[in-house]
Amino acid sequence: MSKQPDTSQELVALSPSPRFMPPDWKPPAPAWSASFAQQALPVVMAYFGTQINPSVSPRNDTQIREFFTGSDAPANDEAATYVDRAGFRTLISLAYWTDPARYESWQRSSGFAAWWNDPARFHDQQGYFREILTVSPERFETIFSRNCLVGVANTGHCPQVGPIREHHYWGSMRDRILASSDDELRSEYGERLPRLGSAFTLSRRLRVTIPENLAVIRSGQDWTNCVGSELAQFTESVQPALLEGMNFLRDHPEETGCCDLRFAEETDPHGSRLTKSFGLGFFLTLTHLEKWASTHPTHLAIFTRFLTMVREHGANLKLKLWHEVSVLPHTGQVFEYINCHPQTGLLPYFPSIEVKD
Repeated sequence: MSKQPDTSQELVALSPSPRFMPPDWKPPAPAWSASFAQQALPVVMAYFGTQINPSVSPRNDTQIREFFTGSDAPANDEAATYVDRAGFRTLISLAYWTDPARYESWQRSSGFAAWWNDPARFHDQQGYFREILTVSPERFETIFSRNCLVGVANTGHCPQVGPIREHHYWGSMRDRILASSDDELRSEYGERLPRLGSAFTLSRRLRVTIPENLAVIRSGQDWTNCVGSELAQFTESVQPALLEGMNFLRDHPEETGCCDLRFAEETDPHGSRLTKSFGLGFFLTLTHLEKWASTHPTHLAIFTRFLTMVREHGANLKLKLWHEVSVLPHTGQVFEYINCHPQTGLLPYFPSIEVKD
């Protein structure tokens, strides 16, 4: 018989007044979070993409993560690959800084800014994007299995806290975002995803103006240590449901409010696939993300199958899960796309301006 999860540990409360937690709540399985209580500055979460046109041979094979060097290099960086909704393979580098000034300094000292601004990028026959999220700690949250430090939680500037109380109930994600205690985090566009983007994107560098409270989730799975029946259960039951849910979000933006969903396979520095994956999604609001998670059959299937794994494997469970969720302010965000097809990222939805400097 599998050992059941230890829920007797003293639970840590992240919020002084969680709005959605049931009375006397005790989560059925433990989870941890990263504490940014001592972080006075916003953090920078940056996504750099290289979009490979399947119909041409690229002239430039520069990988953006080659610029992650020097004293102002990111505190953590990771890499992955995915195929987007138009069938283009994309290499994505994810980088994190805990000081925006260090990010700005890195751009200059590494040579990235000069490379990015070079008009030669229009002639590489491939697309590039940079999505730079600058987020204060009260506007993002993290949750993960124990000792599964990924993304912003792996920057070395935050202690791991837990097991926490605010998880495993509908509304717990919002309870972990401190800004939500007195702000409903709504969008100026209401509930309907607009279509205000440009159809003319090739050989141009476009900067998208995002609305207030755009919600971004990066949610990952690590099955490196899974073996035997647990590995089979993940690959044969959980993973197929996960793929179905990610594809549904990618393919139904109007129905879900999901602007873009990238389901990516993580890679090592040499491009080899790892036994790790994540979904990176952009939603018009946190409410749209919550609605899909709490009501849609595709997510309920993922949730149910994972709970079955928890019950069957208990404390012996080796599968690691994690996510980080941010709700972005309107100001201070940079979403730029160079020579990308018009269905890339946020291009179809929000107004953009052409940048020529």
